[in-house]
Amino acid sequence: MGYTDKMKAMCKFYFPVFLIILVATSCVSEAVQTKRDIERLLPPVPPSFKHTDSVRLIKNWSIGVRLYKKSCASCHGIFGKSKDTIPNFSKVQFDNYKTNFLAGDTANHAVMAKMTEEELQNIFLFLIDLKRE
Repeated sequence: MGYTDKMKAMCKFYFPVFLIILVATSCVSEAVQTKRDIERLLPPVPPSFKHTDSVRLIKNWSIGVRLYKKSCASCHGIFGKSKDTIPNFSKVQFDNYKTNFLAGDTANHAVMAKMTEEELQNIFLFLIDLKRE
């Protein structure tokens, strides 16, 4: 077996291994980045809150961050640039969006129509704090 054949055999063996490592690394990196975003953006919990309420608030807020990154951020931004024609949720845009949701208007957004009320409330919890003026 010549040198070229050995290189081809090595590439055939190591290329799938390299791809697996690359994919695993990018998944870990996304999880690490999300954790950093949560730690960086987490608002202070009011001291008047009971411990159980504080834990629930932080948990729901963290879920909202993860859901937003997964379902919303690629178009609406905050964790990246929003698309040109899609709002990046200024305070007014967010208030209008939430009003439409509370009024039962799911026609304005296909992704929102697929989410549960609890998922949307968690996203809103994250956004309302982020967009507080």
